[in-house]
Parts: sequence; structure tokens; C-alpha cells
Amino acid sequence: MAGQARLEFGGLGDALVFKTSAMPHSLARAICCKNATLPSPIVLSFQLAGSARVRQDGRSYVLHPGDWCLWDTLVPVETWAITGAVEFLSVALSRPSDPDLQRLLVAGTATRLDGKIGIARVLQKTLTEIFGQLGHIPPASGEALRIAVTMMAWEALREQVGAPASASTCRDVLMSRAKAYIEAHLADPGLAVAAIADSCGISARSIHRAFARDPAGSVSRYIWGRRLSRCADALRDGGDASHGITEICLSWGFNSSSHFSRLFKEQFGVSPRLYRSSLGLDPVAQR
Repeated sequence: MAGQARLEFGGLGDALVFKTSAMPHSLARAICCKNATLPSPIVLSFQLAGSARVRQDGRSYVLHPGDWCLWDTLVPVETWAITGAVEFLSVALSRPSDPDLQRLLVAGTATRLDGKIGIARVLQKTLTEIFGQLGHIPPASGEALRIAVTMMAWEALREQVGAPASASTCRDVLMSRAKAYIEAHLADPGLAVAAIADSCGISARSIHRAFARDPAGSVSRYIWGRRLSRCADALRDGGDASHGITEICLSWGFNSSSHFSRLFKEQFGVSPRLYRSSLGLDPVAQR
């Protein structure tokens, strides 16, 4: 049965993130044959609105808002709405090669999982934030976010169908969530610790304590370091040669070109202009 539907999607590194909204419908995806040359990702979906029944691999379950599931693209799947309009947010993840993750996948595929608690809740907020920023995330940052999302996905699955996550795993997931939020808002000069903490559901003090264990030493040093890296990427990019140094630093969240230049020299040992001119990309040096 067909109805009106809307699909929005974008790339996140090598992954695809997509949101689907549909009126009452039913869908069956059959697998005629397996083709080793084609990608066969695992799809992680969060139910955002409405309720839907899913059937795959002999299992049948109902998803309500806040639930999530994994389904295997190598196995036929059926889904149909049991309410009015439905909406879900999904990401296609690479099939794991690690035997432990493969066993975890078998246990968790085609099962209703709770997205309102633990790491799964953090993951849903992260994906929602990323989806809203897809048009503003550079490819390199997108790949870093994909890795963070993938790690959180497996830990969320382990938390619900496998062994409980250790304290160190929880810290790692917290840092991945915080760094994913920072990466998505790096160009915002108003990026603040309070917003990062709120996105993780913890206090600002806890964020400061978590980053004190990071090699950067503090959340502010981490943010400045990431911004400096993005500016250095832009200075090395021949496509950005027409953009001035001040324009580049302001576009990556710096409020002052002098502050940027001082931090850049501390990080790379030379001024931004010398850094660019050494690559033959400084339009001023070329005249």
C-alpha cells in the first residue's frame, strides 16, 4: 500500500543519515540474491513519531516513539504503520567484521530496543543534532562523527542485549557525545560549555572534569585545537586561496584575528601567513 512520504538524507563520512516521514503504508523489501560487490549495511532506526510494526528474520515487534531497532539489509524485511503518520531517523552503519560485534548483532537485530534510557538516549540526541547540521559539516568532520556514532551504536546495543558497559566505556561514550556536539558546532563563536553539557544531559562541571583527562587538558583547549585544525585545513586548501586569513578564522568560530594568529603560532610554530605562503597559496605573497 502506498501513501505520501518524504525522505531527507545526507552523508556523514562513509555513512548515510536519513529521516523518513510517511502516511499510513506498508513496505516489503525482498532480497533476490546476495551480491558481494554491493554494500550491505546495518540500518539503525529511531522511531520519532507514530507506531509501526516490523517483521524480519522470523521476529515481529512494534516500535513506538522513543524506541529503536537494527535491521539487516541482507535479510528481507516488512514494515507497516499501525497509526497515522510515522517518522523515523536512521543511519546506515558498516557491517562489523569483529566476531564479538557480529554476535552482538545477531542478538540485537530485529528487536525492539529502548531509546529513552542510557547510551541509546545519548545516541538519539546525537543523531538528531547531526541531522540538523548535515549541510554544515565538512567531510573530515563528518568521518569523525561517523566513527563516534558507530561506537555509540554498538555500546548502546551491548548495554541493552549484552554485558553492561564498564565505567571506562561510559566515559568514552560521554566524550564521544561531547566531541560530536563540538564538531557539529565548531563554527559557532557562541559555542559554550553549558550547551555541550546540556547536549550530554550532565552538568558543566562534569564536562570540565571529563576533559581534564583528555590529552588537550581542558574543554576550551580542545575546542581551540579543533578550530585551529580546521583553519589549517582551509589554509592548505587551494580552493580557499581567495579567502583571507581573517575570513577563514572568523568562519571557524574565532572572534579575533590576533587571538587566532597567536594560538596558531603556538600550535604550528609559524604565523598563519607564513604557513600559507610556504605552500605557495598566499595570494598576497604571490603578487
